[in-house]
Amino acid sequence: MVNTGMVGHLSATAISAVGLTNRATMVAWALFQAVSTGTTVLVAQSVGSGRRDRARAVASQALLFGTSSVMALALVFAILGSKVLSIFRPEASLLATATGYLRIVVLGMPAVGIMTASGATMRGAGNTRTPMLIAVFVNLVNLAGNSVLIYGKLGFPAMGITGSAISTVTAQWIGAALALMATMGRNSPLGVAWRGPWRFSRRELGQMLEIGLPATGESLFWQAAALILTLFITGFGTEALAAHQLGVQAESLSYMPTAGFGIAATALVGQAIGAGNPRLARRVTRELGMLVALITAFTTGLLLFLPKQILGLLTNDSHVVALGAIYLRLMGTAQIPQQLSGVFTGALRGSGDTRTPMYIAAIGLWGVRLPLAYILAFPLNMGIAGIWTGMTLDLFVRFTLTAIRYRRIPWARGETLEIRNVAPGVD
Repeated sequence: MVNTGMVGHLSATAISAVGLTNRATMVAWALFQAVSTGTTVLVAQSVGSGRRDRARAVASQALLFGTSSVMALALVFAILGSKVLSIFRPEASLLATATGYLRIVVLGMPAVGIMTASGATMRGAGNTRTPMLIAVFVNLVNLAGNSVLIYGKLGFPAMGITGSAISTVTAQWIGAALALMATMGRNSPLGVAWRGPWRFSRRELGQMLEIGLPATGESLFWQAAALILTLFITGFGTEALAAHQLGVQAESLSYMPTAGFGIAATALVGQAIGAGNPRLARRVTRELGMLVALITAFTTGLLLFLPKQILGLLTNDSHVVALGAIYLRLMGTAQIPQQLSGVFTGALRGSGDTRTPMYIAAIGLWGVRLPLAYILAFPLNMGIAGIWTGMTLDLFVRFTLTAIRYRRIPWARGETLEIRNVAPGVD
């Protein structure tokens, strides 16, 4: 959001370039969800059952496999970046700008892989504070670097969007170094050793991927649907794409404050399941849901009543602001269902059910979002607003499906039963 906001005052092309690059690289992070989700669930259940040695083994595999796989993906984007971005059929000037930006930001992808794997490990162990502090510091470094390099200060030339890319990569590698120190330092709750052993373990890696691959499938459904939606949107011009990108970034003011509660649900429910305490799992989910509803009620008001003021912080293009305000008002109506879905999904994952969220994502995105977006935007001539209306209705459908599935879990209904840990090898 910082990058989008700071380049947003350059031009609509700069905004769209950052948006297209993010859309392309998000496919890589969809693949990484297998590592992130599998690590958090296995570490949480291992900690809950008192098997910290098991948690350390999972953490080591997450760092090793996660970093190596992301490096391979970064190489692909570095070589084929222009061809990947061409899929979106952007205007020539936009393609050139986005390609230059992508070739720099791929250098930071391995660093993000390290931060993500370390963060998943720490969250599974119950430490969400350290990843937050690292993220805050990374953003402060990025903000300072953007201020200097984008606009040209302290003797540096004004580098525009290229300066933003350099600042981002620098901040990400600083964050990666801090994440490694937090995961392997003396005060780490798991104590992953610097000396390793750093070799692949078929057992831990297999279990991680078994639990995490459905999350990858879910993310791939998301990214494929987002790619098609982006193709729809680019047909309405660069300003429409910029408005969509800014709207997505501004919407994060609503869902980012509560995104952590979904992660908390995965970690805490996983620990409760590992400890054989279904009552605690139910209580955690209920209380997190109440907190999410309260916080989101406030942030929803911001999207509904102050959309232009929020977007005005990200760009001074009046046409982009006017279009983006339509997006924010539509999304504002679905914020509470969307965020509650995140808590229920986190609880499902913590209990070991990572497949249901994937199925629900497939139904909502491909059965509701894409068909409705196309029909409303083109045959019914609603334009870009039709695409956003289809997206909004999908959120309500997926909330309903997720809530129904959650209520069918025996411990969520208050039934007392013996829970068998889903993490193989944990007694």
